[in-house]
Amino acid sequence: MARFPKPPEGSWTQHYPQLGTGPVSYEDSIDPAFYEVERKAVFKRAWLNVGRVEQIPRKGSYFTKELKVASTSIIVVRTTSGEVKAYHNICRHRGNKLVWNDMPLEETSGVCRQFTCKYHAWRYDLDGNLTFVQQEGEFFDLDKSRYGLVPVHCDVWEGFIFVNFAPEPEQTLRDFLGPMITNLDGYPFGKMTSRFQYRSEVKANWKLYMDAFQEFYHAPVLHANQSPTAYS
Repeated sequence: MARFPKPPEGSWTQHYPQLGTGPVSYEDSIDPAFYEVERKAVFKRAWLNVGRVEQIPRKGSYFTKELKVASTSIIVVRTTSGEVKAYHNICRHRGNKLVWNDMPLEETSGVCRQFTCKYHAWRYDLDGNLTFVQQEGEFFDLDKSRYGLVPVHCDVWEGFIFVNFAPEPEQTLRDFLGPMITNLDGYPFGKMTSRFQYRSEVKANWKLYMDAFQEFYHAPVLHANQSPTAYS
């Protein structure tokens, strides 16, 4: 089995003694109440990548995104002016899910001129404005301008679409991405002709899943056949 010496600059515990050397508690990864706090403090304040501009190539193109981590569903659409916008996928009348096909919990996509609620046929244009109310005269003092779709902050970097659920994001998308993407500015992502993706359901808190990619301790065991000489 391979052995890896400590780096010349020293270990983490040498540089950050406050980390300690005792067992690490994982209570924050199994406590449902802690996860609910994370939903608000992390996922509803960060910029979340939800798709690519190629998914909405022309006016009226849209797709929906189910974001369980934020307990919501959104519509991402290219408006009449060509702008990319996002809205909560909820009709303002009775809170019914607005855009869905056969199964309400499945994501969908398409092209349309307006969004029509399947419940009472309220209609919204691509900019989220309420444009039609069934039997409008039966309502008292209805001001349609007050009942447009609820917008979600949306921005695009190099064709990647991001949303942010904070009332006012603490950072711009560019500041949030930071130096991680500096060398990728201007990269021709849009010229790529193929796209591959996979989905994996892991019954674990998100931090445990992320930690698996951060530590190298498992590599000589789990990935020994991927690079035999590197771990010998």
